[in-house]
Amino acid sequence: MLSRIVSAHINGMDARKIIVETDISRGLPNINIIGLGDATVKEAAARIKSAVTYSEYDFPDARITINLAPAWLRKKGSHFDLGMTIGVLVSSGQIPAIKEGTAFLGELALNGNLNRCKGIMLMVRALRDEGIKQVIVPKGNYEEASLVNDIEVIGLGSLREVILFLKGDMRIKREVEENEKRIGLEGSDILEAKDSLFSDDYPDYSEIKGQESAKRAIVIAAAGKHGIIMSGSPGTGKTMMAERMPYIMPPLTGDEIIELTAIYSVAGLLDDKNPIVRSRPFRNPGLSMSIAGLLGPGAPPLPGEVTLAHKGIIFFDELGERKRDVIDALRIPMESKSVIISRMGNLYKYPADFLFVAATNPCKCGYFGDSRRECKCTPVELNHFRTKLSGPIMTRIDLHVELNNPDYEELKDKEGKSSEDMRKEIEKARKMQNERWYGKRKKEDGGFLYNGEYKNPEIDEFCKLDRASEELLRKAYESMNLEPRSASKIKKIARTIADLDEKERIESVHVAEALQYRRKRVRI
Repeated sequence: MLSRIVSAHINGMDARKIIVETDISRGLPNINIIGLGDATVKEAAARIKSAVTYSEYDFPDARITINLAPAWLRKKGSHFDLGMTIGVLVSSGQIPAIKEGTAFLGELALNGNLNRCKGIMLMVRALRDEGIKQVIVPKGNYEEASLVNDIEVIGLGSLREVILFLKGDMRIKREVEENEKRIGLEGSDILEAKDSLFSDDYPDYSEIKGQESAKRAIVIAAAGKHGIIMSGSPGTGKTMMAERMPYIMPPLTGDEIIELTAIYSVAGLLDDKNPIVRSRPFRNPGLSMSIAGLLGPGAPPLPGEVTLAHKGIIFFDELGERKRDVIDALRIPMESKSVIISRMGNLYKYPADFLFVAATNPCKCGYFGDSRRECKCTPVELNHFRTKLSGPIMTRIDLHVELNNPDYEELKDKEGKSSEDMRKEIEKARKMQNERWYGKRKKEDGGFLYNGEYKNPEIDEFCKLDRASEELLRKAYESMNLEPRSASKIKKIARTIADLDEKERIESVHVAEALQYRRKRVRI
């Protein structure tokens, strides 16, 4: 008897429906899996036989042929296990034919338990788009799969439970209330801060004393989504500044939660403790990070660091110590907010909409320009260190900030600005950006843009300068030998500063402050 079971295949950040065809015929007992499956797919034969036996069903003593259609498409992954097993049981007459509109995803353990799989959310969404009404997934993938609208998701723990459900002998108990299952699915709705994200257990900016001007730059960067690079001698607090940024960022919207959960599902970074991504990512790649690890390793590639930082922060500590080719690889994703990778003749596109944050010493020894300690680097060492950062990458970073060692008296002062204070300023500026954008754009035309994301049309529309501000920028452009990109960035930074001051019009004082962050590049 021939059976046809619906499953799905994932390739990069794309997924499509797969038909699992199973035929049982006379011949030597054997399982032959065809349809361009990889080693993991081929190994399913042993898992299927063991799972069926442990579930107290009979494994057919016959010739079994399983085809994954379309046969020309290369397939990989263990999530085909459940669909192939159901096909074997239907073809052998042990369970009734599956009703149209039901799909199966899940890896089988040898004892018949269903194990968590990667990329389930993307596959469920693709199946929904293909008209599938119901999908059975491992219990561990239930929460992420339930974020997909307009499809019934059934989360089960074993093959035996799946069979009982298909036979109508088992009723599914809903583990999550409907309003909790469909978390914030409207992209315009901002979710409440979850759990203890802003609790006392997390590091606070009030712990950093004597760096109030740097905190101001951090607020501007987070409020308008402006990339920032901090330079200073060792111990000035550059890394501490960066590591506290996730706790002042706006909470994720519903659409962002879905998008990030899909990415982390494909990367295999979700687990029972964290089945859904609820906070903005903070990625801190090590010094040994390669271009492949940054953009996407493997074939087909998994999400790289720039994709795992999507809608969050990617922090490059010790930027001057990095390989230049790795740093330059950031240029395209910083501009296009995506990365395209070519592997084995195929192109894969991944989102990479991140806030870039970097920290660096001014030289190899770390004390070039320091008023208290002498730099010991030779001219050759200084030149080699500085050439690590090319002009194109530096001009793409909006804010250039230098941190100096505070005076001792500043360390004795009362606590400086706290994370809560900074977060309130950021939320205020973000609200103004939100209202301005949706006041001029229909929601169907695209999502909300931060000031730092504006292109030329948005700069002309939202970053208009008055006569005094225009004259100030013109003089700075000529005297500082600025390039057009820097002039555009100054306008965007000034727009964010005006939003922080709750001013609808950009004034000359806002442009003057913005010029401080472009007046000279950090010493490197």
